[in-house]
Amino acid sequence: MPSAPFKHCFEAAAQALHTPGRRATAWGIAALLLWCPGVGGLLKQSMLLHMGVQLSLLVAVGLGLGLGLGRALLALQPALQPWAHRYRWAGLWLAACTVMVWMLPRLLDLAVENPLVDVLKAASLVLCAGLPLAWCWPELPAVARGVLHVEALASVWRLGWLYLDSPARLCLQYGLDDQQRLGQCLMFAGALYALWLSHLALSGRPASAPQVHSGEQTLQAPQG
Repeated sequence: MPSAPFKHCFEAAAQALHTPGRRATAWGIAALLLWCPGVGGLLKQSMLLHMGVQLSLLVAVGLGLGLGLGRALLALQPALQPWAHRYRWAGLWLAACTVMVWMLPRLLDLAVENPLVDVLKAASLVLCAGLPLAWCWPELPAVARGVLHVEALASVWRLGWLYLDSPARLCLQYGLDDQQRLGQCLMFAGALYALWLSHLALSGRPASAPQVHSGEQTLQAPQG
């Protein structure tokens, strides 16, 4: 069958990523690919790709790294669970501030102009945004998650409206038409986000505490 080789490749890749150390290596390689001059250079050619794609993917890499290593670490050291719960708001504040900083137009310009700033951007989005978000978000109660979702949606729409309405270029490295395309995409992404949140609200799914599995051991995050 033609699909057999693809099935074997998929199974081999899943087996290779079975351990936390190998998963961490895979996510690290993904971060390097997003930053390296080849792929990273292509993603910085337009404002839409730079802010809308590269920044989002770097945060997603940090999320994957945190979900893999963080859950494995909590399973090996259950005493760290109260620590993650106690400092959940500090971790979320760090993640939010890191993302907001790198969405500033002037810093986007610096990331294009200065390779050291670009390295700092990639490292901070992975380690200071995606990683703490993966560790701290499951520790929040359902009401707090809902409030943060609404605030994130409002921020996406505010930023999109700013880029659409501004008569001048906010990033010197990109043109006004590129800036307006980014604004349109942010408004559209906000609409999809709102539809997804509406679906979750109407479906009435109960917010359950995340669980960490490690062999016979199961850890449950505290509520509240």
